[in-house]
Amino acid sequence: MNLFLFIITLFFAVTPAYAHLHGYEERETPYNIDPPNDIESFQAVDHGEEYYGCSGYVRAGYIQTEQDGHEAATAIGGELGCGYRLNQYIKAHLGLFASLDPGLNSHNDDNIQGDFFNSKKDSYLILGEAVLTLSYQQFEAHLGRQHFDSPHMDGDDLRMIANLFEAYLLDYHYSDDLYFGSGFVREASGWENGASASQFVSIGEAIGGKSSGAWVSWLNYQQDNLSSETWFYYIPDHLTIFYSEFIFSDEITDTLAYSFGLQYDWGSDTGNARIGQVDAHTLGVMGAVTWADFTFIAAYNKNIGDTGAVASIGGGPFFTSVEDQTLDAVEGDDGESILLSLEYNIQDSLILGMAAAKFRASEKKDHNKEELDFFINYNWNETVVTEVMYAVINDLNSEPDLHQIRVILTYLY
Repeated sequence: MNLFLFIITLFFAVTPAYAHLHGYEERETPYNIDPPNDIESFQAVDHGEEYYGCSGYVRAGYIQTEQDGHEAATAIGGELGCGYRLNQYIKAHLGLFASLDPGLNSHNDDNIQGDFFNSKKDSYLILGEAVLTLSYQQFEAHLGRQHFDSPHMDGDDLRMIANLFEAYLLDYHYSDDLYFGSGFVREASGWENGASASQFVSIGEAIGGKSSGAWVSWLNYQQDNLSSETWFYYIPDHLTIFYSEFIFSDEITDTLAYSFGLQYDWGSDTGNARIGQVDAHTLGVMGAVTWADFTFIAAYNKNIGDTGAVASIGGGPFFTSVEDQTLDAVEGDDGESILLSLEYNIQDSLILGMAAAKFRASEKKDHNKEELDFFINYNWNETVVTEVMYAVINDLNSEPDLHQIRVILTYLY
């Protein structure tokens, strides 16, 4: 790392972090689990478009990976999004996104870490949001390119631009406790779409198959201290997925709270099975305790199907997902994973933490890896966001260790 990049990294590490990208969307937390005292009031699918004026973010990022060689990248980028509200029934939002090479990267593509750029490791500009929102009484439709978060398709905003989706979705707000909806997700863009971050490709292609969209439906329920969500995905000639999650949270005192969670994920190939055989049954259990400013999280996932856990476009739903490793990346049968995490929250603006996780198949020679993460998230006035993550992945079989540092600075306007 040259002196300039070292200074940038040091500056990021002491600059404010962990805020809202558009005033409504919280920065991606390191893991999928909310501490008990951070559980928010219930909402259904949070599409999160803005419809008044223009806003967005400017972001700078640095990533470096060491494993059988050195790869690094620096990028600047962001979003300019503008909304328009015709009346209470009709609203629209457009958003331009860019990730640009500032000229600091290697001229040899082999030495550029590619997560910030397109498939050719070049800068790109994309119309990532073009969504029409129609509302009537308890119904709301979101039509077009948009943010969309669900267990197996999510933004996973850990690079320069979040994953985005072209989708046609209908929500129904039955009551303050119960939401449900359904729709069609046609395409996905972003660094995890399996093709190029600068393109929208079909959901089938994004998961490694052929052209096909995904039919999706959901039911979200919350009452008192219990929250639950159930999802069903159907990708013709590829996959059928069912996911269900239950979280119980409670405060014992003003300084002591806890959460307990269960999850079940089932996946099966369907039709022509264009990504091959899929037979996954994955169970998960999670416990979290917050005392004063400290949160301890323990989680475990186990897949008992004949194939590996179901893959996702994004970070995935599993309780044990960490910076690099997820259960669906485990090669071999009967994959299992365990996570232990400790976080220290200082005045709701600075989070310091570390996590240790282990991922293995029933035959250790197929997959046996450990990951240790250290992270800093700091938020200054919900305007400037800094996130620093350092991960070490130890392959207990034969591969050399992987070291990765990721630093993201975001200014919200």
